[in-house]
Amino acid sequence: MCLPCKILNDPRGQQIETPLPADSVRPSSSFAVTGVDFAGPLYVKVGREAQKAYFALFTCATTRAVRLELCTDMTTAKFLMALQRFIGRRGLPRTVYSDNA
Repeated sequence: MCLPCKILNDPRGQQIETPLPADSVRPSSSFAVTGVDFAGPLYVKVGREAQKAYFALFTCATTRAVRLELCTDMTTAKFLMALQRFIGRRGLPRTVYSDNA
């Protein structure tokens, strides 16, 4: 068999995809299924002093939309305030996923 015939008749590899999570596939309103993570530190200038700040990153599982909330530190109180602002703007999510960091 010649090389061009061998290339044309060679079976192509098939890629097997894993099934998507049900929360990502099921139609729902935006941010009904939300993932939460922190990003940073980000240095913010307050007056002449640079202070650390962090982002609370909220991602929608169905539309992959992103919402950022600025937090001055990574304490529970600051996260709950960021979550309260997020809920006030986007509504109460049905499910929230976190990496517990």
